[in-house]
Amino acid sequence: MRAMRRFVVGSVIAAVVAACASASVPVHNFSAVPVAAKSNPTLEQVGAAITKGGTAAGWQMSEVKPGHAIGTYRVRRHLAVVDVTYNTSTYDITFKHGDAGLKYDGQTIHQNYNSWVEDLEKVIRAHLNAL
Repeated sequence: MRAMRRFVVGSVIAAVVAACASASVPVHNFSAVPVAAKSNPTLEQVGAAITKGGTAAGWQMSEVKPGHAIGTYRVRRHLAVVDVTYNTSTYDITFKHGDAGLKYDGQTIHQNYNSWVEDLEKVIRAHLNAL
């Protein structure tokens, strides 16, 4: 009886761990998010706020050209890369690529990615609102 109970408990724990480790959800991209600044910022000011916000959120930000930055996030063995395009009135954050552990299939991705990119957007928004 005791062995059976251990087997059942162990099986349930293994199933829960496996489900959590492989949960895939739709990729969360941000499109046409308004730049809600207090003033009328220049493109350079918007870019600087996005870079500062991304860095504050733990992302490595690289300016490709005015209006386009790339954000790279590394945590444990995972890598996620996003495109951040912007102008003086809106910005977009779009998944670009990631490591195999994110299990991106063109529509869904590991659930942790969405948490990372939602945190990125929240901090960028706060930096833009401060302009």
